[in-house]
Amino acid sequence: MPAIKPRIQAFATVYGQGLLNSYAQIFFSKDLWLAGVLLLATFVDLYVGLSGLAAVVVTQLIAAGLGFDVRLIQDGSYSYNPLMVGMVLGIYFEWSLSFLVLHLLATLLTFLLTVWLMNRLSRSYLPFLSLPFLAGTWLVLLAAGNFAALAPKYRGLFSIADLSEAGGPLALLGEQLQASFPLPDLLVLYLRSLGAIMFQYNLLAGLLIALGLLYHSRMSFLLSLIGFFTGFAFYRLLEGDMSQLVYSYIGFNFILTAIALGGFFLVPSRSSFLLVVVVVPIIALLISALGQVFESIDLPLYSLPFNLMVLLLLAALGLRLKARGLHLVQVQQFSPERNHYKFYTHRERFEGTTWFQVGLPFLGEWYISQGHDGPITHREEWKEAWDFDVRDGEGQTYRDPGVENSQYYCFNLPVCAPAEGYVVALQDQIPDNEIGGVNLDQNWGNSLVIKHGEQFFSQLSHLRKGSLRVKVGDYVRKGQIIGTCGSSGRSPEPHLHFQLQATPHIGARTLRYPLAYYLVRQPEGGVTFHTYDIPKEGETVSNVTKTPLLSKAFALIPGKTLTWLVEQEGRPARTVTWEIQVDAYNRSYFYEPATGAAAYFVNDQTLFYFTDFYGRTGGLLHHFYLGAQRVLLGYYREVRLSDPLLIDGL
Repeated sequence: MPAIKPRIQAFATVYGQGLLNSYAQIFFSKDLWLAGVLLLATFVDLYVGLSGLAAVVVTQLIAAGLGFDVRLIQDGSYSYNPLMVGMVLGIYFEWSLSFLVLHLLATLLTFLLTVWLMNRLSRSYLPFLSLPFLAGTWLVLLAAGNFAALAPKYRGLFSIADLSEAGGPLALLGEQLQASFPLPDLLVLYLRSLGAIMFQYNLLAGLLIALGLLYHSRMSFLLSLIGFFTGFAFYRLLEGDMSQLVYSYIGFNFILTAIALGGFFLVPSRSSFLLVVVVVPIIALLISALGQVFESIDLPLYSLPFNLMVLLLLAALGLRLKARGLHLVQVQQFSPERNHYKFYTHRERFEGTTWFQVGLPFLGEWYISQGHDGPITHREEWKEAWDFDVRDGEGQTYRDPGVENSQYYCFNLPVCAPAEGYVVALQDQIPDNEIGGVNLDQNWGNSLVIKHGEQFFSQLSHLRKGSLRVKVGDYVRKGQIIGTCGSSGRSPEPHLHFQLQATPHIGARTLRYPLAYYLVRQPEGGVTFHTYDIPKEGETVSNVTKTPLLSKAFALIPGKTLTWLVEQEGRPARTVTWEIQVDAYNRSYFYEPATGAAAYFVNDQTLFYFTDFYGRTGGLLHHFYLGAQRVLLGYYREVRLSDPLLIDGL
């Protein structure tokens, strides 16, 4: 019996949440409270509600029986389109054995369309939206006319009176409410359009959905209002045929488009709200144009305008070279508020973060004798560069008498690759100058250029003659010793020149690019930790030296399991297990099976930090997430790290 209970709980979690999420996904959500309201709203018309619910259950059984991804069953991705097809069938046909056969086949067809479209569109980073529902519904309705055993209700799909009569007491209650408490016609039209999203052309259903949407997300509710009333205003302005809105409630396309673009697929902002106002009139044009085509073939238009507009816009935005104003949501939070909050908090936490993590090209502490815009040689096209040397406590660069290169502290010290890459150019046979001498003909001296990525290179110059340990074409690792510091080229005394550039040539123009992590020695003692910053002239800098104990502790490889013994006063001791897993986006995370919580993290070999937390708070994993939000993998007593905590993770 003890072994059976966890299985029952796991089953209820997967399939119970999957059922509810099927409803919530229609409104771009995974909120279970909203899902419960939507489920209730579908039963305003009893037969529609039962038909939709049956479609979800059948889809879950098919998906589980065929071995499909349990996570997609749980989040409702497989079943929300079959749910909508099921509700449509509940509107069109009387219940009978023939209906049940058709229902089963239509559900299977829509599920297969869902899987196929999910796979095809994901390759272009596009959502499949309700395309499986449209294709499945149209195919079934076109085919159904050839089967006499199917008894069509055809109670006037958009007839309020017929639906109220067929829907039962709840449907009639909606009409009675309207009679007892008259509402403005425009508000009634909005509520009925909202209900039409769940195939409930009834005031009560629309009111329930509006309240559920308002509870779930004020932004979604506001966007639904903006979308609908913008579309209505456009019809009025151009004196359009209002029958499309009044009798078919096709204006729900305005609502869905507004929520999708205003705060779900795009980060909510003034720009995204303005986009809704611009795009909704295009939806109105699509409704008018496509409505005539579909009326001629006796098929309902449903959500086709919404699907076309959203997919066209997302496809276009995905081709931009740079995001300006409108930012695509990268990791979906299923709430406009959370999408907004996560985006701007992440930008604050990681502002300045670069793709290539460039480090200092040496070991130990070096002094920046000339930085960016340096007064001696770092001018014009070569202004974004650094010159480094090594100094003693008195600020001297040499041991007395300082007349030979070997008496300078930095001479012959190791020079390292600042990041991994391939050697693309080098010079290694230029003699080192005597102290005070310069070689203007071979200005850069012995140099090395490493390619780190397309149009991104680093150059190290004034190296010692014959000290290079690599050749063109070699792959070098970050921190690998590639040569030693010298005094070749335009170098009156030993020093190291370091620059980043966009071309592979020695002496190319420089590129401003921050260094990922480094320490700065303070005059009063101690060091400060800098992230994605430009070291400044006059600073004594060094790379972070990792502490082996910390590096080992945070070497969290996918597949690793950690087990903890938890003892709390007044409670029996218990064990808690964490698993290290990787998701579809190749993001590593802790997973706590007991609570279902997940904490996403990054270990870039210098910093360990958390990025997101999902699931129940208050458990051991949640406490660890708060306590180890950002950890430097090198121990420095005086270093203090600060990081804004995500409020929704507290």
